[in-house]
Amino acid sequence: MSKLTSCQAHWQPGRKLLPLLVIAALSLPAGAYADSQDQTSTLEGTHATAQDHAGAKGRKAPVADKKKAVALGAVTVAADDPHSYTVRSTPVSTGLDLSLRETPQTVTVISRQQMDDENIQTLDDVLSAVPGVSSFSYDNSGRTTYRARGFDITNYRIDGMLVNGSAALDGQGEDFNMDLYENVQVVMGANGLMGGTGDPSATIYLQRKLPTETFGINASVTTGSWDKKRAMVDLNMPLTKDGRIRSRLVVSDENSGTFRERESVRRLGVLGSVAADLTSSTTLTLGVEYNRTTNNGASWGTNVPIWYADGSRTHLSRSTNPVADWSVAKRSSTTWFGSLIQQLPNDWHLNLSFSQSHSDVYDNLGIAKVNNAAKSTGGYAGFWNEDGTGAYLNALHAEYSDVRTNIDFNASGPFQLFGREHQLVVGFSGYKDDETTYTFSAADGNCSIDGVTPYSACQYRATGLPIADWQTWDGSYAGFKTHRTYARTVDTIMNYGLYTAAHFNLADRLKLILGGRISNYRTRTTTFSLEDVRTRSPASGNDQVWTPYAGLLFDLDQHHTLYASYTSVFNPQGDDRDANNNILAPATGKSYEAGIKGAYFHDRLNTSIAYFTSKQNGVAESTGLTNDATGETIYRAVNGVKAQGVELSASGRIGRSWNIMAGYTYTDTQGLSYREDPRNLFKVFTTYRLPGAWHRLSVGGGVTIEGTTQWTVSPGRPLGNGKYDTSNVTLGGYTLVNLMANYEISRRFQVGLNIANLTNKVYYTQFGFYDGLIYGAPRSVMATFRFKL
Repeated sequence: MSKLTSCQAHWQPGRKLLPLLVIAALSLPAGAYADSQDQTSTLEGTHATAQDHAGAKGRKAPVADKKKAVALGAVTVAADDPHSYTVRSTPVSTGLDLSLRETPQTVTVISRQQMDDENIQTLDDVLSAVPGVSSFSYDNSGRTTYRARGFDITNYRIDGMLVNGSAALDGQGEDFNMDLYENVQVVMGANGLMGGTGDPSATIYLQRKLPTETFGINASVTTGSWDKKRAMVDLNMPLTKDGRIRSRLVVSDENSGTFRERESVRRLGVLGSVAADLTSSTTLTLGVEYNRTTNNGASWGTNVPIWYADGSRTHLSRSTNPVADWSVAKRSSTTWFGSLIQQLPNDWHLNLSFSQSHSDVYDNLGIAKVNNAAKSTGGYAGFWNEDGTGAYLNALHAEYSDVRTNIDFNASGPFQLFGREHQLVVGFSGYKDDETTYTFSAADGNCSIDGVTPYSACQYRATGLPIADWQTWDGSYAGFKTHRTYARTVDTIMNYGLYTAAHFNLADRLKLILGGRISNYRTRTTTFSLEDVRTRSPASGNDQVWTPYAGLLFDLDQHHTLYASYTSVFNPQGDDRDANNNILAPATGKSYEAGIKGAYFHDRLNTSIAYFTSKQNGVAESTGLTNDATGETIYRAVNGVKAQGVELSASGRIGRSWNIMAGYTYTDTQGLSYREDPRNLFKVFTTYRLPGAWHRLSVGGGVTIEGTTQWTVSPGRPLGNGKYDTSNVTLGGYTLVNLMANYEISRRFQVGLNIANLTNKVYYTQFGFYDGLIYGAPRSVMATFRFKL
């Protein structure tokens, strides 16, 4: 096994003590003076969540009711502390409205305040801030995989509805604009109870901004490094004087360059919604969300080669981006959503929610990189030489569309048993997803570049399109001549089922949560020929999959709770396919978690220490090979995969002026041929509002310390005579430092400054995929001007 340390900060054993000391320092004093020093003041500004305050003439709209907020799937933000880094309660883990201390799983919340402080704009920004979450990229066109507890994160939900966060060639996970969302909640570990699919990594919940009863405007303009330009307007407007009908419109637009040559990003996000109190106990919400992302200068696979053809390191500039001048990736989606909430007697309520998303993906990509040579020659080609020769264009044209329909119907409320009050939720939820992959047949002559025969379908590999000199190449090259044919493949996935969960108060200090879900999971592939003749495969899948859930909690004292939880794993593995192009069967297994949670300063600071372990069979593992017909990576199913580790976290507010989010994770994974996750991962971000004459100024910053990781290389470092060193590569750890400052010019105006990667550290978000690497972003500076009314 080779060891690369260039441009990397080595992980030192002593550094493992730093996260433990930081979190211990937060926890120890909190219990001592949590109540005596808790005098958090109310800050100004409209904090728009499902739990709005009293409306005109002192009337409370039904949506302000806490239980209705739960029915909307919303996190309940503490009314007296809307600018904290935590929440009072959330239903995202079990469907029951529980505090973080009462939830028998680790839950992390990235609040709207933290997103503003860190200038978080994309899902990648969000998950970079979440303790215990790491990531790697396949390219710079939206294919990023996020991981937790040793596995890919595959469950993504918006307002409780399962959405596509895929890192496959459709790259739809790129299309999340965080200006449209109020907060993000991350439930660590398996969470199949609420959706029928659960893997032992994590589930990402995004909560949309919702209408409130009071008029308000929030606007921001951001500018910074690499010609960064971004603007956002958030308008909340009651449509009636009493606020019974209210609306919200959010528009976010960005047109920015990047640190790479010939690369730019254009993003547009629009969210519009209307909520109406039809009666004093009935609320209807309807809305539409639109996202569009265009990555100009996008790559197909990693965009910087690691080695030259003689096996020596390249050490190319971070700005290197050897793409064709027409290379582009486009994603767009439109989602219609709504909910109907009905209050019932005895604090029960019914909720009916739905959504339907229409997504389109357009990839027209060309890049000089290592890849499979033409079928006639075999082997690999495209390794560069230092004299400028050896480079070949690799090109791909692909188009996808996706329609996903979700529904959730549930009832929840309290019930009495053995002289105590308990909570119950019963519901039905599910989705149907139709993803269409369009075909561009070489036989029709409609997928040509300079008359060269494609490698396969609408893609070109290394030996067909030479580049004279990669050192002076400006990206100019003849582009695709192509259009869609009738030939296409439609993959249909259906997943629906019944679920229930109950929170039992067994004793004053002892609580039990029991739940389960019966799911039906089916897949089907329909193929249409050039003549539009349909061929449908038999449906396959799992009928009546049982997903149990159990959690036990014991209150040690007023601040601390011991807990343990168990659930099973049932994880459909997206579009991962074997050598025969068949979708792999879902992974199955068991997941356990146990630990201690703390809540201080009247629940404004939450801490936890957790031990987790999981065992799985049928886990998808990349073979490092590519299917010649489709261009997709070939996977195999691996049994006996085990992951275990420890997580420590703290989030919320300390005293009146100090916000913090911190976490340390140790993860050990066994059974796979590589370890893409750092064993040690530490993240902290904190802000502090200065006292006295400087009270308008808030300062803060964050540190990420990532330990060593292990990557596979394909085909491997060239050794000559068609041989390659295919041993895994171990990368040393690195440290990133970010800083921020925010100054309130007046009650209406603020100005903020964010510096990312302060030390300009060189690090990688990919190392080895087709012998290429992807650099992480160098130091950048962003200034943001905010207005609120």
